[in-house]
Amino acid sequence: MIRDRGDVRERIVSAAMKVFSRYGFFKAPVHLIAKEAGVSKGLVFWYFRSKQELVIEVAKRSLPLEIVDSCLESGLSGEKILECIGKGYLEKYRDPVQRNLLLHAMALETLYKEIAEEMNSLCEERIDKVAERVFGKPSIKGKVALRAFFGGLMCYTLRRPRDIDEEAFLKDLIDITVAGFRNGTAP
Repeated sequence: MIRDRGDVRERIVSAAMKVFSRYGFFKAPVHLIAKEAGVSKGLVFWYFRSKQELVIEVAKRSLPLEIVDSCLESGLSGEKILECIGKGYLEKYRDPVQRNLLLHAMALETLYKEIAEEMNSLCEERIDKVAERVFGKPSIKGKVALRAFFGGLMCYTLRRPRDIDEEAFLKDLIDITVAGFRNGTAP
C-alpha cells in the first residue's frame, strides 16, 4: 500500500532527473526511471500520463525559476538580490545532474511550448522584476545588464575556471553588472 503519494511522485521525478541527465530526455527509457525510483513502470505512468509529461516536469524543475522567485519573494533589493540569485544558481548547477538537465531543458524549448513559456518568463517577466529591484526601475539597459549577469553565471557553471573561485567570481560579476549599468555601459 502506498503511504504518501507525494513521496512516490517525488521519487519518480528524482529518478527521472538522474536518468535524463545521463541519457537525455529522448533516449532515456522509462523502465530505467522506474528501476531507479524502485517502482514499477506502470506506477510511473500512474503518476505521469506520458513520458512527455514527465519530461516537461523535470525540464521545468531544471530551470533556475525557483531560485529567482525565492530571491524576489525574500524582499531583497540592489546587489543583495543579485547575490541571492548568484549563490542559488551556482549552488544548484554545481551538481552535474542539474547542470546537464539545464542544457537538455534549454534544447527542448522549440519542442514544448511549456518549456518555451517558462524560458520566456525567466528572460522577460522575471528579469523585469529583478531589474526593478536592482536598478530601481525596469529599463532596456537594466535588462541587458541582467542578461549579461545570467550569461556570466551560465558560462561559469559550464566551464568553471581554475583560477577564479566561486565567491570572487560572483562578487566581481555583481560589481561589473551594477557598475556597467551606472556608467551607461551595460556589461
